[in-house]
Amino acid sequence: MAAVGELLRQHMPADQVSWVAAARDLGRGPLAARAAVFDRENRFPTENYDDLRAAGLLALTVPKAYGGIGADAVTYVGVLAELSKGCAATGLTFNMHCAIVDFLTQIGSSEQQRRYFGEVVEEGAIFASITSEPASSFRDVFKVKTAIERDGDGFRLNGKKAWCSLSTAARYYFTWSRLTGSASLADGLLNLMVPSSAEGIEILDDWDTIGMRATASNSINFNNVRIEPKDVIGAPGILLTKDLSFWSLGYTTVYIGIAEAAYDYCLEHGRRQLERVEADSPQAVRVHRQIGQMSMTLEGARLATEKLALMRGRLDRAQLTYTLNQAKYLATEAAYAVSEQGMRMLGGSGISRALPMQQYLRDALPGLVMPPANDRCIETVGRIALGLEAKTVEFS
Repeated sequence: MAAVGELLRQHMPADQVSWVAAARDLGRGPLAARAAVFDRENRFPTENYDDLRAAGLLALTVPKAYGGIGADAVTYVGVLAELSKGCAATGLTFNMHCAIVDFLTQIGSSEQQRRYFGEVVEEGAIFASITSEPASSFRDVFKVKTAIERDGDGFRLNGKKAWCSLSTAARYYFTWSRLTGSASLADGLLNLMVPSSAEGIEILDDWDTIGMRATASNSINFNNVRIEPKDVIGAPGILLTKDLSFWSLGYTTVYIGIAEAAYDYCLEHGRRQLERVEADSPQAVRVHRQIGQMSMTLEGARLATEKLALMRGRLDRAQLTYTLNQAKYLATEAAYAVSEQGMRMLGGSGISRALPMQQYLRDALPGLVMPPANDRCIETVGRIALGLEAKTVEFS
């Protein structure tokens, strides 16, 4: 059964196929070798990003006009799945970086694109998406509570952001805040690229979780941080009118990577088991059924992800919302189901930290609640199927 990257290979531009191979070499080599270390030490995978930088992959989605690779959605899925199979935390944070590149491509000025993309291509700069807030949830209507006020020709930012992946590694934090006194988000939501070195930024060492431990998703306090006019990206509220599906496509792919890694491990384990039992014995039949169930769970998620990657730019808003919510749900549920079934297949040895299955399971867990949370995905798909209006994320 082909991996999602192999399924999509025939749809990739000829000049981009090699990037999937490069990601595969990294994923199966150094990223996989280090994954348990970063998890155990609860620290950002700096060495993995050194490898991504050296390979040129940090510029994967930077447009060719600015010196980047200019990968399309299909190639992106192939690359990200391979990285995530090796180290899910690296894949998840890499998606955050690439999502901000996508945002800048959509709403940044030419001057801003030259500046920020130039730093990625020439210096290997990393971007972080810092938008979540501790008192708000993407499960319901998201309320932006951080405050930004005018300060001469610039602004001052105050407030707390939560779940800030890449907090200790990014050169810039992409964030948003509502301008004090604005009537609505449509005329007051400002998008910002805040230098991580800016005075008044406080990173809280509070990320200690069961899964995705190496994402460095600490909380950040912005204490009267000065924002220069050149660091405001696009017009107020403009991001609310744009296609934000790129980050969801990436989330989906990361969890496909986890599911594929867990499945591949179970395949090898199953083959070894079959060598020790008689053909068609009860023990052999049990292995057949376990692998068959995992295969079907994974295949449905793969096909949904492939559909999203291929059709993302051709669907209207309702169709896109329907498709991405389906894909995200199926991929994250598959990652959890396959790794949980893998634990059962391995028996008592599965809980050992010496084997990767327990980490696959722990890294799969956050996907069930990452935005859009899976119960929200179900409701959204149901509403659209019934001909009702639905949104993946609502803001207030």
